[in-house]
Amino acid sequence: MSERGLRIRGHHLICLQYFHGQGYSAEFAHHLFTIVDRFTRGEKGVAVVGADDVCIACPSYALEQCAQEPESEHAIRVLDALALEMLELDEGQEFEWGVATLSVQRIIERWRALACEGCEWEEQCRALIDQTAGYRRR
Repeated sequence: MSERGLRIRGHHLICLQYFHGQGYSAEFAHHLFTIVDRFTRGEKGVAVVGADDVCIACPSYALEQCAQEPESEHAIRVLDALALEMLELDEGQEFEWGVATLSVQRIIERWRALACEGCEWEEQCRALIDQTAGYRRR
């Protein structure tokens, strides 16, 4: 964690909004729940490009980057740049979780169209995204 807040890369800022614990090891899920809890208790975040406070506990994290597949880090950085652009955040910019949540809700349908298709977590997130989108349409 930086002195200014939790370091969060772009796509994690979006995807953590829909995290519910499935599909991860118990240890990594606990780490993610802890990050979300810290945010909901008022800790600020700092938008970063590259490895963040989520990555450090990931089983696929090695040599300060994603090592899940040979091109993973590059593909994730492309997603991160898209996420930060859509959320209108600059690298190093501080944010509050509640404001980020509202921003994610504003862009989620566009994000789904551009970034979710083919994601290994798409099925896990779909119901939660649909549910929150349904609340906004009422």
